[in-house]
Amino acid sequence: MTDEVFGQISYDEEYGWNGAFPLEFGGTWYNVSLLVQVDEDEGTDITEAQRHALQCFDDKWDSIEPVLVDALIKYYNQEEKYSYGPDDVQEAARWWPEINTYEELVNAVTPETLVIPPDDLMEKEKTIYLLFGKQWGGEDLDDNGIGVCLIDEQISEIGYKDIAF
Repeated sequence: MTDEVFGQISYDEEYGWNGAFPLEFGGTWYNVSLLVQVDEDEGTDITEAQRHALQCFDDKWDSIEPVLVDALIKYYNQEEKYSYGPDDVQEAARWWPEINTYEELVNAVTPETLVIPPDDLMEKEKTIYLLFGKQWGGEDLDDNGIGVCLIDEQISEIGYKDIAF
């Protein structure tokens, strides 16, 4: 199906509507996965609120990105860095690089997925989750990555990817 806002998408009974969304992050264009969740009790239609949430996110991305990068640097240095991993100092240094600048951050994370929750989880606010892969903390066998919850284009929460589910 081709949606006026989400583009070419297909329906999956387990996850909802799936597609791709072009997103420029750190000067590089990514084709991130797009997941539009539905409340199956209400049907499988995409709602105007979900379309509006993505349109507002896209329209304001240029002002969201620098704030997001600063928040991710702060999150990394205050929450994740050295929170787990090897005891050996040299090995820990390889797991936890210095990330203090825009360039260091955009080289350490990759935007992977945009999740648009169903209306009942959005309530009256426009909610979007942006999920990132990360280059630190050793091999990410559980695909923890980073999840950022944006409500009305403002950062509400940063944590592991599972905050979106």
